Amino acid sequence: MRGCRGIVCGILWMITAQVLFAASWAAIKLLGNRLGVFEVVFFRGAISFVLLLVLTLIRERSLKGSNYRALFFRSLFGASAMILAFYAMTRMPVGNAATLFNTLPIFVAILAPFMLREPFLKRKLVMIVTAFAGIGMILKPGPDIFVGASMYAVIAGFLGALAMLYVRRMAKSDSTYIITLYFTAFTAAVSAPVALHDFKLPIGDEWIWIAFIGVSLTLAQLFMTHAYKLGHASTIAPFSYTSVIGAYVLGIVVFGEIPDAWSIAGAAVVIASGIGIMLSEPTTELRERIRSAKVT
Repeated sequence: MRGCRGIVCGILWMITAQVLFAASWAAIKLLGNRLGVFEVVFFRGAISFVLLLVLTLIRERSLKGSNYRALFFRSLFGASAMILAFYAMTRMPVGNAATLFNTLPIFVAILAPFMLREPFLKRKLVMIVTAFAGIGMILKPGPDIFVGASMYAVIAGFLGALAMLYVRRMAKSDSTYIITLYFTAFTAAVSAPVALHDFKLPIGDEWIWIAFIGVSLTLAQLFMTHAYKLGHASTIAPFSYTSVIGAYVLGIVVFGEIPDAWSIAGAAVVIASGIGIMLSEPTTELRERIRSAKVT
């Protein structure tokens, strides 16, 4: 896609990014059965930090942030969301985990009026209620609905939404490179103590998967950012849910995780609601909200 321009190329960059996200989630699930979650999170943060450090110095020529308070809270909520999302992916079907984690736009729509003083559009209310119905289908209502890996994935989506609201606050003060660099540094730092306590030296192909996760997630974030530069966000944004579809496909092919009818229906409802909420946003605001939207 070198030299590619226009809306079609923007869509292709977005799909490429989402395929990398889905593949990374599958790799996380594979490693999660061998290494501790915090160890995987640490390597993900450390590898991405090294890559972004070089890129930031090249592009920004400085590592200095402007809004350190917002950088801290974006990193805190983002790292917490990542840990919970990784945990959920290792302990439940990866497709369901990806769907529940990608409730992020729905929580942003709920929280933005309170945190950013943005007007709440009434047409979003129906989509939000519908989305929660879809979440319920995946969670399978019962006495244990509020416990287990599924709720960790939902909480990860909520925390990811808080992180993205801080990204919006920094839209004019800090670049995407600075925001992501500080996030990866924070993630590596806070996960290191637990990772070292339960450290298991990776062996064989585990090093390959670790490198793949760190590199692919970094590239996915950069590709997604580039996609929004090539076309209207309202057109490109819906393709961000390609990662959910990819996660279900990989779950079936790699792990033999066949989703039941309720999960498929719930995922469809969540995706449709999320896309509807994205399309209801003004284009410029949507672009800023999603440019660093993935916290994994």
